[in-house]
Amino acid sequence: MSIDVGFKTEKPFEELIVTPGDLTLGSIVFGFFFGFAVHVLWGAILETRRARRFSAYIFMVWLEIVADVAFAIVAWGYLAKIFPPGLPVFLTIVGCWVCQVQCLMLIIVNRLCILYSDPRQRRMLRFGTAGIVTVISLSTACIWIPAQLQINHTYIWLNHWWDRFEKSVYLLLDLSLNILFIRVVKARLINYGLKKYDRVMKFNQYIIFVSIGMDILLLGVTALHNGFVYTQFHPVVYIVKLHIEVSMSQLLIKVARSTGINVYHEDHGRITSDTVSGNKTTNNVQVHVDTQVFTSRHINDFEMSPRDHKDVAEAASVNSGNGDTMKVSPV
Repeated sequence: MSIDVGFKTEKPFEELIVTPGDLTLGSIVFGFFFGFAVHVLWGAILETRRARRFSAYIFMVWLEIVADVAFAIVAWGYLAKIFPPGLPVFLTIVGCWVCQVQCLMLIIVNRLCILYSDPRQRRMLRFGTAGIVTVISLSTACIWIPAQLQINHTYIWLNHWWDRFEKSVYLLLDLSLNILFIRVVKARLINYGLKKYDRVMKFNQYIIFVSIGMDILLLGVTALHNGFVYTQFHPVVYIVKLHIEVSMSQLLIKVARSTGINVYHEDHGRITSDTVSGNKTTNNVQVHVDTQVFTSRHINDFEMSPRDHKDVAEAASVNSGNGDTMKVSPV
């Protein structure tokens, strides 16, 4: 008996064949996801308490968690024959997947944007990344859903190759953003004397391998004989990536506070100032670094006004032996 999926198909719809091995693998991944998600959920609660207000960053963290949980439940439910095939199931999975990718990429971009003082550069970075992700997401939705509904053989064949291409694009985008973050931290902070941010740069260098490893894992499981089991790995990959971003946010806060920052107290509505200064002499050149960093009380609140970003700056002056002064441009 053929299954009616609500659309006219080239051939009768063939129900997904799930072997005991497929269901076992999917269930193991499903269980691992929820075990790890509890840890990430606790981290998100701590981030929300620390922020004290519902910023865009906090919203994206929680939306990412909700999308991951919904994706995992629906994907496993379809694999276990709990949910019947049809547009509602496939549309829910694609919707959750789009939220996963958009939120994660924008969280990475916002981490980068706190290092740029030029609003134009921040807009280009945000809209450029969002544009790439949106185009790929819409293209994937327009191919993946008809392929799962088995509209015709062309969609099924195209989805087979597009799946791999789309995941390769996100792998390269993730790698590019993390490399850019390392370069900016080194050029704008470490090279100007803020050596404590070296911890942030080294941590990011390590997590690149974990993040890219998860992308490679997701790309590799698309080769499984069951064309749907790999979807169970999606929420695992993105919940791990979210945990990496939350850990990076916590490290940025810890390092910034130990370095000395100007803190905006939301509860008092005023700014208090801590100045970091240092002196070092090299080859008869006296270098005096006077750093003032203005930032939100919680660095994980990435949404700053243009005036706030203008305040996030460093001023360094280098005095040579003959009294000349060289001004270093703000960060």
